[in-house]
Amino acid sequence: MFLDFVRKHDPVLVTLRSSDSPKVTPLSDPLTETDVMTLWNKALLGSLERKLIQRPGGSDYYRVDDSLPTLELSPSRPIEWNGKPALLQGRVYGFFDKPFAGFEKWYNVIARWIRANFTKSPLKLLGGYIGPGALRWFQDGGVLLPMFEPPPTPEWLSFVENQHRVGSSTPT
Repeated sequence: MFLDFVRKHDPVLVTLRSSDSPKVTPLSDPLTETDVMTLWNKALLGSLERKLIQRPGGSDYYRVDDSLPTLELSPSRPIEWNGKPALLQGRVYGFFDKPFAGFEKWYNVIARWIRANFTKSPLKLLGGYIGPGALRWFQDGGVLLPMFEPPPTPEWLSFVENQHRVGSSTPT
């Protein structure tokens, strides 16, 4: 639903943020992708290449430069957490440290669409918005987690345990 809107509204190509190649190619099926992606609005930026990231003692790779007018899309990811099916939170993110004509406007169009078509997270601690499918999954007992897999500390165990308490739709 989200990617359909983004690609219909603007000439957007979805690609991986990082790769072993500087060449940018569109993903054939971004819906199945679990790695961080880049949303490239070709109307804002005519060409895009990844820059080399050298890692002494590690493998070099190529990555889309964060200073470009592209958006980062981290998809939600299903995992098992403490023996339960869980969903890691996704996000759409932009770096606005350099002025690019139209970039902030494009981001704001996307943010407005998300606010109009998704629901505020039922969990205050997580914040953000949740899509209809993920919301139904949560309402059916699924566990929502932040963008990272938290350790099973007493605090996180309590957070997960309290997610579905009757009458408590906003655990902290």
